[in-house]
Amino acid sequence: MNVALIPFDTAAPSDGSGVRRALRRLPLRDVLQLAVVAKVEGTATLNDVSRELASERIGAELQRAGSPALRRRSLQILSVGCEGITTPGGWLIASLKAPAGRGFGLALGHARSAPVAMHDRATRKHIGSAATAVRAAMRRAGLDRKAVELVLIKSPIRLAGGGPHVGSTAASRGAAALGAALALGDIYESDLRDGSLCTDWRLHGFRAMAFSGTETDCCEALVMGNRRGGDPLLRVERAVLSDILDAAPLAALAAGAKAIFFKAGIGRSGAVRGARTTVLTSELPPDKQLRAAASGVVGAILGTTRAFISGGAEHQAPPGACLAAVIRAAD
Repeated sequence: MNVALIPFDTAAPSDGSGVRRALRRLPLRDVLQLAVVAKVEGTATLNDVSRELASERIGAELQRAGSPALRRRSLQILSVGCEGITTPGGWLIASLKAPAGRGFGLALGHARSAPVAMHDRATRKHIGSAATAVRAAMRRAGLDRKAVELVLIKSPIRLAGGGPHVGSTAASRGAAALGAALALGDIYESDLRDGSLCTDWRLHGFRAMAFSGTETDCCEALVMGNRRGGDPLLRVERAVLSDILDAAPLAALAAGAKAIFFKAGIGRSGAVRGARTTVLTSELPPDKQLRAAASGVVGAILGTTRAFISGGAEHQAPPGACLAAVIRAAD
């Protein structure tokens, strides 16, 4: 497997010019699967249409560049919110046809679950759907559980039907994260209870970053890892940060980084290293504050504003911890 990694910037959610230029650099006839992973500027509220505008434009560019078949082989992982010093944009990440090789490097695959009914969202069935999507993506990537370094997973939001998780982006992310952890063997089915979601913080993975969205009705997973037969020119690497100020693990990922992913979290008390903050108590939504803060941390340590930064690490890491990952050039 060869992998193409092509960056692009956007001037607005509806701007497709960067994606169009990136697609021109892609050998479309050789594409097995394509993922468009991007940060979109917008308010990130439930009624924000920025993600829909971006998704529609990207879909149109995919169809223009290739065909409906290319669009069917593609997956969009879009996350709204570029607070701080994050440059809106992202990457095309594509698996390409290549002669079978024995080199060790990056491999990837993506998959979707069946639609998750509204009344099943933020329940055990939602968690199971996420696990199904991750397992299917692993098969397409040719990766076993131990070889998976990073899962990016998009998850639908419960918008109706009553219950404690209606309108909760946190519950959407948490269900996806628990499903990914289940698929990767980081937690077990016997660990889960009907009320575990967003209550039992002992349950978490450490290899998945989860994102919620109103534009999807299913779980959509992109899985990346390193294996024999992968692209020997690229690697994916990941680190767990004890908190948002834990610079050393992030700095260790810097060399040769070509794409950067960061999931920002904070403990349930809102404190960082024992000091009170107002992240969870001010008039500003916590996710916005976390994205802004993380953009400064990532920018200072890695020297770039181009990073996929998301807030809300529910069940994705130990409470208060953050995740970071890079696709980098192989040594």
